[in-house]
Amino acid sequence: MPYTLWVFLCIIAYIGGLGLIIWITPKLLTRSFDEGLFMGIAAMDIIGALLAFGAIVVIFAVFNGALAIRILSFVLLVGILAVTGRQALTSFRPRILSGTVQLSRIIAGVYCVLLAVASIFYMVQMFLS
Repeated sequence: MPYTLWVFLCIIAYIGGLGLIIWITPKLLTRSFDEGLFMGIAAMDIIGALLAFGAIVVIFAVFNGALAIRILSFVLLVGILAVTGRQALTSFRPRILSGTVQLSRIIAGVYCVLLAVASIFYMVQMFLS
């Protein structure tokens, strides 16, 4: 496949992954962690993260880590950091009147913080190697 098609498909997967994270994570907050629907929603959230990070990995691998691709990957990782950081802050914010479940908020918040930490880790690793 031509490289431009790979990049185009990866950008679509990246946008879709971030869209899933933005759209699905707030739905986790209103469900109890032991419901089956919480597990399904969490699985969709994980798929969103896989799409976002997978798109960056494929672009990085196809172009063999050229400098321009490292910069593009860095910008995409900053996007993941911004989205997951915002979702973590909204998850940890106390919501007394909205009917959220405290443990579900903690689980979703920790998940988003871990995604943000993974994004920072890959930013550092990309330029060290």
